Amino acid sequence: MYKTDFKKYDYSLIAIICICIIFGTFMVFSSSTIMADIRWASPYKFFFKQILWVAVGLGAMFTTAFLVDYKFYQKYAKLIYLLALISVVIVLFIGVSRLGAKRWIGIGSFTIQPSESAKLAVIVFIADFISRKKNLLNEWKGLIAPLFIILLILFPIALEPDLGTPILIAGVCFSMMFCAGIKIQAVFTVIAMAFFLITAEIIRKPYRLTRLKDYLASFINIEASSYQVKQSLNALGSGGFFGKGLGKSEMKLMYLPEAHTDFIFPIIGEELGFLGTAAIVSFFIYLFFKGIKMSKNMPDIFSHYLCLGITFLIVFEAIINLSVATGLFPAKGLPLPFISFGGTSLIVTMAAAGILINLSQYTKKPM
Repeated sequence: MYKTDFKKYDYSLIAIICICIIFGTFMVFSSSTIMADIRWASPYKFFFKQILWVAVGLGAMFTTAFLVDYKFYQKYAKLIYLLALISVVIVLFIGVSRLGAKRWIGIGSFTIQPSESAKLAVIVFIADFISRKKNLLNEWKGLIAPLFIILLILFPIALEPDLGTPILIAGVCFSMMFCAGIKIQAVFTVIAMAFFLITAEIIRKPYRLTRLKDYLASFINIEASSYQVKQSLNALGSGGFFGKGLGKSEMKLMYLPEAHTDFIFPIIGEELGFLGTAAIVSFFIYLFFKGIKMSKNMPDIFSHYLCLGITFLIVFEAIINLSVATGLFPAKGLPLPFISFGGTSLIVTMAAAGILINLSQYTKKPM
C-alpha cells in the first residue's frame, strides 16, 4: 500500500500550478463572455464548463499526486499504451466530427479526446522502454522498436486529421531519447524522417498548405499572415505594458476566433499587457527548470525520464501555442496548458502535473 508523506512534497510547485489554473479559469471567463452571450445567450456557458473541468482535473491531479506511486505507471506501461492506442483507433470509427475533424468520442452530453491521453501514455511507455533498454539506444537497431511504437499511435491521430498533436508527441519522445544518449547520426536521421512525414501530411491537406504559404509569406509582408495571426498580433500590440484592464479586450468581441482556447494568450496580452504575458512565460520557464532539476534527483531511470517527459510535454505545448499566437509558427490548434478552455486537454495536463508533484517528493533530501 502506497503511503503518502505530505512533508516531502514541493509545495512551491503545487502553489504555482494552482495559481496558474485559477488565473486561466478567470481568463476563460473574460475571453468567452461576449461570444457565449451572442451565440448561446448565456455569458457564463464556458466559464461554468471550465469550472467543471477544473474540478475533475483537480480530482485527477490529487489522485496522481498523492494516491498513486509513480511505479504504478512503470508496472502497467504496456497496458496504458495499448488502451491509448485502441482509443485513438476507435475514434476514427465512432468519433464525433467537428469542423471537419473526427477527434472526440461522445459520452452523453460530454465528449472526450483520446489523443490527449495518448500524449501521456506514450511518454510513460518511452520512459519504461528507456529504463529497460537504455543501452540499446546507442545502436541503430535499438531505435526500431521505440520509433515503431511512436509512429503506430501517431498514425491514427494524424488521420483524424490532427497534425499538431503528433508533432508534439514526436518532439517530446525524441527529446527523451536524445537525453538518453542516442547517436548523433541517428538524431539527423530521425529529424529527416520527421521532416518527410510532416511535409507529406501538409501536402495531403490543402488547407495546411495554405497555412504554410501564409506563414512563409508573413516573413516578407506581415499583412500576408492568416486572419487569426493578424488579429492575435493586434491584440498583443494594443495591450502595451500594463494592458487595457481585465475584461476590456476588444479583440474578444468576435474579432479573434477561438479567443478562449487556442488564442487566449493574445487576450491576456491585450487586457494585462506585457506584464501579464511575461508572467505566463515566466511560469513555463520556471516549470521547465524545476522539472529538469527534479529529474536529477529521481530514484531510478524510469522516474528520471518520466519527469523529463512530462516537463517537456507541458512546456513544448506551451511553446507551440505561444509561437502560433505571435506568428513564429504556422497556425496549429494546441491549447495553452492550464490556461486555455478545454475538457480532456485540461484534465490530462492536470493529471500529468500531479505526477510531477508526486515526483517532487524525491527532491528533498532526508534529514
